[in-house]
Amino acid sequence: MSASSRLHKLAELAREKSSDRRRALLREVTDLFFEAPPAPASATQAEFDSVLQVLAAQTAQGARAELAERFADSALAPRGLIMQLAMDAIEVAAPILSRSTALKDEDLVAIVHERGQEHIRAIAARPQVGERLSSAIVERGDDTSVARLVSNPGSRLDRKTFEAVAQRAEASPALQAPLVQRADTPNDLLGDLMTVVESHLRDQITARFESLEPGVLEAALAASHQRLASRMAEDSELAEARRFIAAKRMRKELDGALLVRLLREKKRVHFCAGFAEMTGVGYVAARRALEHDSADGLAMICKAAGLDKALFVTVAVLRGSANDHAFAEARDLGKIYDALDAESARRALRFMKLRKDAEAA
Repeated sequence: MSASSRLHKLAELAREKSSDRRRALLREVTDLFFEAPPAPASATQAEFDSVLQVLAAQTAQGARAELAERFADSALAPRGLIMQLAMDAIEVAAPILSRSTALKDEDLVAIVHERGQEHIRAIAARPQVGERLSSAIVERGDDTSVARLVSNPGSRLDRKTFEAVAQRAEASPALQAPLVQRADTPNDLLGDLMTVVESHLRDQITARFESLEPGVLEAALAASHQRLASRMAEDSELAEARRFIAAKRMRKELDGALLVRLLREKKRVHFCAGFAEMTGVGYVAARRALEHDSADGLAMICKAAGLDKALFVTVAVLRGSANDHAFAEARDLGKIYDALDAESARRALRFMKLRKDAEAA
């Protein structure tokens, strides 16, 4: 009996109401497909596609999951069935989404826009993820999904997508390590993260920068500064603040006590101008360190520049609400400062000073 005849006979039996019998029929039709795979785009393949979709829709999730596992690695899998399984519950869809080569990029992009985060994460783990698909995942995915994409060595991200991930990473620790550890992350985007990542990741950025040719590094840091400065609307107070700080420096009145007073008076622009002058970093880096949720970047700059722990803790507390609860956190802030390696902090600060040179240029 030909495969087509056997398929017709099995299709007639599919009217069986017993769920166990339908599951057995689904296996028989699947076995028949793999015994004699039909030619792509042939009438026989269309018949298989139709029968398999009907049977799959009528069987329990466990049977559909078994079916998905069998077809996940078949390049000749019927398109209609594959799309049906890919849109199913994640327990069914996962092997299809993560492995099936029968799915095209446009199919996967559509699924990213139509389904939830579990489906997106399965797609992000595919052996190869092209730039268009990566862009869709970054657009629709949560941080866990995007971290999986960035951690995937088979994913490819274009410049715009890298920039979107890097900007999200500034406020998302979940994205920082995958981005820092990825070999093709643009150097200037790593420069953006210097003041917002934890010390062990900053050490990795510093090590990478030390391996670059001076001209390449300077260009990357200049690009980083230009982008960050354009995102940070320059305050109308900045020019006046710089004049104020310059006068204080000339009178030898630029010290920790002045910085604390400026913060207490809510003169944050003046503080950042003074902090930048005392530590040797640029205004953009100083402001980012002050405003970031984590105090780690602020601690790194203070330690590398030789500012004492008491000043760092006071500044870190005053940048928030400075209420009783905030002061209760002073001990934990001190631990952040103590845990930093001074030499590693100085190495990182050296690259931040290079970015200051780009700021002044």
